[in-house]
Amino acid sequence: MVAQKAPKLQPPDGCVCPLSSHQAKTYEEIIHGDADIICNQSATGDGKSLSANLPGLINPDFRIMGLYPTIELVEDQAEQQNHYNELFGLDASQRVDRLYGAELSRRVKQATKSNKFQELLLAIQQKPVLLTNPDIFHYITHYQYHDPAYGKDLLPLVLAEWPDLWVFDEFPIFGSHQETAALNSLVFIRRSQENQSRPRRFLFTSATPKPDFIEQLRKAGFKVAAVEGVYTNEEKIGFRQILQAVELEFVELPKDSDTQTWLKEMIPTIRKIFNAESKARGLIIVNSVAKAGQITRLLNDLLPEVKVREISGRIDREQRLQVQSELKDAKQPVLVVGTSAVDVGVDFKIHLLIFESSDSATMTQRLGRLGRHRGFNAYTAYILIPGHTPWVMSRLQKKLSPNQTVTRENLAVAITDAFDPPKEFEKYRHRWGALQAQGMFWRMTQENAKVSQSVRDHMSGDLQRVYSQSIESARGYWYKKQKTDVEKATQKQLLSFRGGSTLQAAVWDSNNFYTYDLLRLLPYARVEIIDRETFLNAANNSGRGEEEFPDDFINVYLHIQQSVDKPIDNLSLQCNRQSSELQVGELCLIDKLNLIGHPQSDVITCLRQKKLLTFLVPVNKNKLSSHWEVSRTLNLSPLFGLYRLVDASKEAYACAFNQDALLLEALKWHLKKFTDTRFESSIF
Repeated sequence: MVAQKAPKLQPPDGCVCPLSSHQAKTYEEIIHGDADIICNQSATGDGKSLSANLPGLINPDFRIMGLYPTIELVEDQAEQQNHYNELFGLDASQRVDRLYGAELSRRVKQATKSNKFQELLLAIQQKPVLLTNPDIFHYITHYQYHDPAYGKDLLPLVLAEWPDLWVFDEFPIFGSHQETAALNSLVFIRRSQENQSRPRRFLFTSATPKPDFIEQLRKAGFKVAAVEGVYTNEEKIGFRQILQAVELEFVELPKDSDTQTWLKEMIPTIRKIFNAESKARGLIIVNSVAKAGQITRLLNDLLPEVKVREISGRIDREQRLQVQSELKDAKQPVLVVGTSAVDVGVDFKIHLLIFESSDSATMTQRLGRLGRHRGFNAYTAYILIPGHTPWVMSRLQKKLSPNQTVTRENLAVAITDAFDPPKEFEKYRHRWGALQAQGMFWRMTQENAKVSQSVRDHMSGDLQRVYSQSIESARGYWYKKQKTDVEKATQKQLLSFRGGSTLQAAVWDSNNFYTYDLLRLLPYARVEIIDRETFLNAANNSGRGEEEFPDDFINVYLHIQQSVDKPIDNLSLQCNRQSSELQVGELCLIDKLNLIGHPQSDVITCLRQKKLLTFLVPVNKNKLSSHWEVSRTLNLSPLFGLYRLVDASKEAYACAFNQDALLLEALKWHLKKFTDTRFESSIF
């Protein structure tokens, strides 16, 4: 069938079918299988996107909603759709739509008397393929888009009824909070449509699935089918090469060093690697937008013969396309410095990859960017491990030996063991999952409460098998009339998707507008504190919409005045409250915060009026790095929003905010050694 509809799609030598085995199996499961959820676990670079889109390419009336975690990936998939539709003799412009925050804002602004509700309703129903993100999916299923002319339940029910298939791409990059929210949404879709004869399928595509999340889906009553690729480590007839061999080195940075210092020392090696190729191409991925800018400037000075370009959250789409064009066509060497904007799904033809460590799923995806293209003499990767996570290297050394040749599968196992947080993060679901579900039920009861009662009852039965906390006790808490401020702040976080775990700032940087962690940005920049109106006026003039910058999750608005090459050291938080006024070992609201160590007085006090949902853990006040002991105890990701805070009594704490505070609270039983306080449940 595929050979007839797409004659240009050629099979590998020795084969008659142009599809890989996992692509054919995935299609079979979607169209003829009985599983609700299909997990395509084939390797990075082996065509998971085509497997997800085959049903719609073979049957143009088949309806698909694709959910992609980054804007870059949505745009990349839109390009892929053009290619796929052309292969199958279809017109992508008539069949495919893509929609995310900035695009939704543009449509509302251009339309006459429109709003987000109407534009989403139109987008869902207009074309058979809609490419969007899990954030929009979450806010629709949680009844958070309204139009007074329509019932509040219309948009969620249209979303539940319209697609034949939902595709969740690279979902493992999300954490427990997002997994729990997605599970609740999937249960809602199933129960709201259970009287319909047409099957609905959910496809999760990732080379690094999380077994514990799949187990939660099964507990909720979903039938799950796994599809894996068939691979060999040597050349064989009937197999096509998807990845080249890579020389990989894990680099543990000294405690007093950083990525910039290491890169300076590596310049001769980088130059040697580039000189060995006729068309040298490299990619450096760091965990900070500010750091990406600093490294770009640094390498431009140190490697004048190389085009050094940046792709990060502060670089707009037009600039990114220009960089991708240079990667493809430039005659001189090109080195891209990026952030997570490039680490999922975007295909770069490179032979050198350097990146800072994060969680295992993201790291495996990043490694999958290297070796996908032939034409280079060698492929080299360096993974940088921060000095404050020494347990990572010791774990790696137990699984891997120096100069060892290892398969990608075994490497993925070693990375998962070394970098993943403990399985106790599952406790997030048991601690907060039932309450998160009650937030959805509360939204549902605001419209057609009697009609939705049956759906809620069935959902409660499904979810009670997943969450150890009683659904009914969670209901009593959610509908409690006299809520404390802490309880209100907790509910707000549970209803969000990505939330504002870090100290989020809205940043106006030249002609770019983005949100970013305040404490990751300030060491690298001199800034002007501005008000929301000034920021939004500038953003609107550049075509950016207000809904891209929700005030609820932004703590301060900044205008970048100047980047600094030497970062400000030891930037930390201070709370002008006595120890007796603070609560440790439970969720609390904290205020009177200052940023200590920054030279600008208005920056020091920019958080002073904010009240933030916080979890505090006492640490050694005489040791500046003592807050990392909490990270070491829980094996937290380097990207986890953990900060050092000192109060007016000079006592020190490790602290986390918003969704990260909820995660720490769920794991507080492992933190007893830091405090004499008895940890009691303050929610139920």
